[in-house]
This record gives sequence, structure tokens and C-alpha cells, in this order.
Amino acid sequence: MVDKLNERKILVLSVIVDNYIKNKQPAGSRILTKRYNLDFSPATMRNVMLDLEELGYLTHAHASGGKIPTPKGIKFYLNMILSNFNPKLKEEFEKLPLNNAFLTLDEKMNRILDAVADMSELVSMITLPDFTKTRIKNLQFIKIGEGKVLCVLVSDTNLMDTRVVSMKKDLADAELKDFSEYITNEYKGYTLEEVKDSIEDFMAKQKGDCDALLNKLLTEAQSPRVLVDGIKNVFNYPEFEKDLEKLKKLIATLEDKKKLLELIKSAMNSERLILVGDELPLDELKELGFVSSSYKYRGVNVGVVGVVGPINMDYEEMLNIIESAKRKIDEIINA
Repeated sequence: MVDKLNERKILVLSVIVDNYIKNKQPAGSRILTKRYNLDFSPATMRNVMLDLEELGYLTHAHASGGKIPTPKGIKFYLNMILSNFNPKLKEEFEKLPLNNAFLTLDEKMNRILDAVADMSELVSMITLPDFTKTRIKNLQFIKIGEGKVLCVLVSDTNLMDTRVVSMKKDLADAELKDFSEYITNEYKGYTLEEVKDSIEDFMAKQKGDCDALLNKLLTEAQSPRVLVDGIKNVFNYPEFEKDLEKLKKLIATLEDKKKLLELIKSAMNSERLILVGDELPLDELKELGFVSSSYKYRGVNVGVVGVVGPINMDYEEMLNIIESAKRKIDEIINA
């Protein structure tokens, strides 16, 4: 149940969160009333702060008489921001050198990711598009070794994805060639998911061998690939400066792509998502915040761009950076 806060409590909470984000430290009631030109006394401010603390929105700061917002307090403030949020797009993303025809999608995404990490000074991540939702222009199956097949998928917007699939049974080159031609000719404009749902008759004639290949490709393509940059920035996160063991665990988590997928899954279906503290699905990230946005192919969410940072990061600025990156990715994959 959400607490009903009156206007004064909302104002005081907003002031405290805003001060904590901008100045990275707590401030007492006297400083805050002057800094934000409030029309009530420091004594009134202290009383409201005590009420907010009892409600779980504030807590005591370490080695200070001031108070800082709890994750609950920060989330309340952020929900107010998001209700009227209009991103200010960053020109830096328009200046990125992405028009070179020889650049692969991975290279373009890495350049965007580098820009996000540099501008945010946080750990940044991007998932490559979910190719099961892109529409097929060309699909080739190429034998590259015993039990190994290279699958090359080109979308209708000329994006390319390659996946290596392992098979228990070797498929002949001629069989793979026939299957490639059949899929490309008969299912141009379909998604992989749609192909799988409507190809049963052909599969029956192929004794299930190509069916197994398509199943494995679909499973492989549904596994998001995560690009991460800016891990060195965690050394500037105040929550971890004095706890080397906790810092090691954080870095190990951020380098573990399987673990990061737990975080990405929570963001894939959200237009914009902010998680704070205990809302994050990984224990090692519980003292941090996560900001993300999903990018789209043909109106369908196919990937995520986001940052992980201190709980008192500038969330509004991070949203501006992420929204700018997302729109650049939208341009690339829908061109």
C-alpha cells in the first residue's frame, strides 16, 4: 500500500532526494530550508523529516546529523519525475561515426555503448537485438565442422546475426543448401518464430533433422547477447570504496553475462525502467540503482540499453543519455 503524503511531505522529500543526488551528501534542516528557499522554519522541516523517517522514506546518515533518502524515498521521487519526463536528447549520439557501410552491427553497438559509458561515467550495458523477432531476408546454413553449423541470418533491414549450432547428427552440405533456399524463398518477411510455427510439413519430409537444426537456432537466437563497458567506473562508487570484498563481488557479477541476463529480463518488456536497491534482482547490486530503456524493431522490443550506478546517481540525466542512445539504435536497426 502506497502512503498518502501531503504536499509539505512531498516537498520536503523531494528537496532531500534532490540534494542527495546533486551534492552526494546529507544536509541538515537549516541548510536545506535556505538552499531551497522554503517558506517554513528549520524546526518545521525537522518535524516533517521525522515523520518521513517513521514512514520509511528517510534514514539517518552515517557520521552526520542529516538524513538521507531510503530506496523507498528515492523511488517515490523518481515516480514523480517519470510521470512528466520528456528526455533532452544528447547531440553526441548524432555525431557518432556510424555511417560506414563496412561497420558490423556489433561494432556500431559497441560505439554507442562506449558513448553511454563515457557520458554517464557508470557501468553501461546494451543487449544485441533479439533476432527471433526480426523479419528474414536471407537465412543460410553452412557446415563448418563435424556436428557444427554456422547460421547466418540477414533481416529485412540488412542486419546480420551469426550463430553456431551444434548438432548430434551431421547434415550434408546439399541438405543444408536445400533447407537454406527453402526458408529464404518461402519465408522471406517472416520471423524465425513464425517460420517454426508453420513449417511442420516440410520438416516431416526431412525426417526431423532440419527441424532439430531450426529448434536449436531458435533457442540460440533467443539468448540475449550482452555488451558491457565502464566496469572500471565502479571504483568511484562510494558504496564500495572501503569494502574490497564487496567490490570484488560486484565486479565479478558485472562480468558474468549469465547473471546480467537476470537484470536484462526485468527490463526487456518495459519502455523505461528504474530499479533501486532491493528492487534489483541480484544481491550484489542491492545497494545500487539501474536505469534502462528498451529499443524497438518494427515496434517490438528487441533489446535494452541501461546503466548500473550509485543509488544517488543523477537519474534524470541518465535517462537523457539512455533515451538518446536508444533512439540512435532504433534508427540503425529500422533503417
